[in-house]
Amino acid sequence: MAAADGYLSPPFPVFPHGNTLTQSLADNHPSVQQFLTYYGQRTGVTLPNPARASLFALPKRSLDIAHNGLDLASGNFNSSLVCQSCHDSDWKASGTNLPQMSFWAQPGVAQVDPSGKMDLASNWSLFGDWSGSIKALAARDPVFLAQVENTRGLSPNQPEQVDNLCLRCHSPLGQRQANQQGKLFSHFMLYSTPEGSGYKSPVNDPNASPANATLGALGRDGVSCAACHDVAPAQGQPWNGTDFTVFYGSEANSVFGANLSNRLKDTGDSSQPPAFPFTSHMNTRPGSVVGPDTGLNIAPMAAAGLGLETATNAAGGQPYLRDATVCGSCHVVVLPKVPDKYSKTLTVQEAQARGGYVKPASCPPGQKNFTGDFLTDPCVGLAYEQTTYFEWLNSGYATQTASCLTCHMQLASASTNDGFEPVAQVNADLAKFYQGNTATTPRQYNRHSLLGVNLFVHEMFQQFPDVLGIEYYPSENSVVPPFLQSPPIRTRTGNLIQNPGAENGDTKGWMVAAGTQMKAVTSDGNIKPQHGQYFFSLRSDAVVGTGATMTFDVSQYAPYIDRNGGEVKVNWGASLVYKNAFERNGKIQLTFGGSNRIPDEPEFRNPQYGTWLNFNRTVQLSPGTRSLTVVLPPSIAVDDLFLSLTLPEAAAPLLQDASRSYAVAKNLLNAEQSILDLAVNTSQGVYNPLKPAVQVSVAPPTNGGATQDFAVTVTNNVGHKFPSGAGFRRAFVQFELLGDGGRVLWASGQPNAWGAICQGACNAAGSNTLPAEFATDPRQLQPHRQVITDESQAQIYELRVVDDYNHLTSTELQQFQAVKDNRLLPLGWVPSAERKPSDALLGLKLQELATLTEPTSSVLGAGDTSVSSDPDYNAKSAPGLDRITYRVPTNRTAGWKSARVRVNYQTIPPGYLAARFKEGLTNDLGQPKTPGPAMSRLIYMTSRLNNQSGLSYAPDPNQPSQKVDFMSNWTMVLGEWTQVATP
Repeated sequence: MAAADGYLSPPFPVFPHGNTLTQSLADNHPSVQQFLTYYGQRTGVTLPNPARASLFALPKRSLDIAHNGLDLASGNFNSSLVCQSCHDSDWKASGTNLPQMSFWAQPGVAQVDPSGKMDLASNWSLFGDWSGSIKALAARDPVFLAQVENTRGLSPNQPEQVDNLCLRCHSPLGQRQANQQGKLFSHFMLYSTPEGSGYKSPVNDPNASPANATLGALGRDGVSCAACHDVAPAQGQPWNGTDFTVFYGSEANSVFGANLSNRLKDTGDSSQPPAFPFTSHMNTRPGSVVGPDTGLNIAPMAAAGLGLETATNAAGGQPYLRDATVCGSCHVVVLPKVPDKYSKTLTVQEAQARGGYVKPASCPPGQKNFTGDFLTDPCVGLAYEQTTYFEWLNSGYATQTASCLTCHMQLASASTNDGFEPVAQVNADLAKFYQGNTATTPRQYNRHSLLGVNLFVHEMFQQFPDVLGIEYYPSENSVVPPFLQSPPIRTRTGNLIQNPGAENGDTKGWMVAAGTQMKAVTSDGNIKPQHGQYFFSLRSDAVVGTGATMTFDVSQYAPYIDRNGGEVKVNWGASLVYKNAFERNGKIQLTFGGSNRIPDEPEFRNPQYGTWLNFNRTVQLSPGTRSLTVVLPPSIAVDDLFLSLTLPEAAAPLLQDASRSYAVAKNLLNAEQSILDLAVNTSQGVYNPLKPAVQVSVAPPTNGGATQDFAVTVTNNVGHKFPSGAGFRRAFVQFELLGDGGRVLWASGQPNAWGAICQGACNAAGSNTLPAEFATDPRQLQPHRQVITDESQAQIYELRVVDDYNHLTSTELQQFQAVKDNRLLPLGWVPSAERKPSDALLGLKLQELATLTEPTSSVLGAGDTSVSSDPDYNAKSAPGLDRITYRVPTNRTAGWKSARVRVNYQTIPPGYLAARFKEGLTNDLGQPKTPGPAMSRLIYMTSRLNNQSGLSYAPDPNQPSQKVDFMSNWTMVLGEWTQVATP
């Protein structure tokens, strides 16, 4: 891209603090001890003040290399660092030239200034955006890891089952590959790296040993590329358009076992939840990469040991990768409701006596004790911990052309090629993969930012990158992918067989013997492709001898082949099918031209005929070898062939970065700006500052005599509930009546320095918090309100649940019953009474989804109508807003100058943090205990988290100079409106 290009219309790259990550508070900053003291007082537990050097740091991302060794048939996943090789910003772009999918930084969101080149560029490539996202960092999330560490203690006999369940969503590739090997994925595996990596695991656990290094790399890679791009039907493409178990899972492959619907409801409940487990139960085919486009160049993927196909829907319509179904795989989370002190000695009657446990419909009448396996125990109910996908499906947005991608993977408005961009880089360092076929198809591409509005966790990654292992480029000023720099990859050729699975639909390059027919076929009797759409079929009257050959000239490597007795190895393999014992007599071989080495051939003992057999062999080349020939017998089916050479390091020098006259901004800074944009500029997928994610307004007051009434409207502009996702997130309205100099005359919902809501204006110590803030009794919660008359009342949008003792909890495996859900509904959400039983979308019945996402409240007791009587929540089609009247006593309004209202959002509310601290610092008897590694990290990071990010925005685009800080008092300010008093 020329220097004159690379400018965008909004939203465009903006870096308010340059190319510098936000710095955490210094250890001696007074706020650190104030934080520890405040939470110590709230929990009754002394919080330690750990030193940074004492924390268990996670391995750097540059060590997250995992690949299938070019062996597509291995069933092994590749980590994102393999994909980065082609789908990152081009490290060979030099001078003032920008690579594709990179754009110049611009001064602000209120103007476009293409007058001159800036010295900072953004990397909006697929990898660049994804690598800074919470999806990429899911397995390094310090809040999640601390919660998992605490939750392991819930079932002392099954801690690894807790890990394996929680990390199936946050580390899907590592968890699946571990399970393929017959292992449970342990969070200790996240500390595992290869011998000689330079990282010394601080964990003394067998799961952290180098033997699990590949699983560790895949696990740390979070929700990696393959978690979406390997989703495919078990039989391969196309998807038939009706089998939604491909995305949502089935009882047959569920970790929860059978009878799902009945475990998801209580005894006597007449509802019928969907019989899908969701919770990352999608079907994946490792190495079979699917994309949303047609006309794909499969050559580079084939050379990297991968397949490439279009995610096809046989029923018509767009490729399924553009639908919301893939997102639905993970954005409905089902979890077991595990009774406290769960074990096989605990009786069902004992659990019932606690008051909060109710037998699920699946519990056999005669079962007296729990089985000891909470995953499959029929007397352990299941609950929906997250329902974002259901909320969207039952909204007015799902009937339009929008999907999750519209907002969370917005189209990049490229400035060249009429808005179309190639999404893969081509340069000399990648020649061994492209092998001369460098065709790329420019297209509109969806940015892989994959973000919500979770800025606080994102700031932890910015401020503690050394502890969380964020850096993945080999050196500070280099953008060369670490996968390509690693010796095992740098010294290895790509797959020399250019059409390894017949995916070109031909047999070009093969010398076929007389009497043999060799074809690229989609089936041969009952044989279907191992991967992709095609495979090679050889048929002849003969079963032994030569059917077809392909020869490779390796003379260019002669100096290394002949030196020191041979310094070059060949790795080769394939998948093949013998139909019967006669065909088995035909041998697939590798022969060595120029040497007297005998042919290499695999041996299959007692093979199962008619099914795919895989082999993978490594051979040291003998001096004198000048050619290699793959020999196929005359009667066989073959797929996924591969052949590559491994050279000595002298033959493969380090790759060199280009010399640029600009800096490439850190990818975390791209993500930071995307979070802000999603919140205030692009909530519905296009740039529109007039429609932020949540909007708030306040009308001029009406005089009620003894009161002044202020009508506040909060509007939800997103396609699901707000907040959504993890149930502990919350939003609340902050209403303040201000006098001269901003003096607070009356307040509701004002947060203190740690984000806890005060009764009225916060006092200097921030100690006058609402009883609801750290309550365990659900009766102390703030009910949903239509009118607020006192400073002790606040409108809080939240989902709150109780455990088996009927105590409020945010522990994910103890969510027995919701006692409040007044989260803002999306526009067009339809209650179950207005749905027909036949209403369905994407394989799910909408009446069921409406029931499962119904607003509710029992805070005021059994007859609580605080939510159900609100016309904004009981409408036949939700208006997507909430209207509240703030009724302020007239004697408190004297001298008021303005009424200010904000919508505050918290992804880590203080009540949630306090619960985690107390869990992590006390044992079952309430006695102090030493925190685990993840809890120590969380205490350190939260106590030193710098809330001053420098991000700000103008809530009213017509007044661009009137800005508010996006982060304030442990909240994100998503909207603000000021009503000025009239003279």
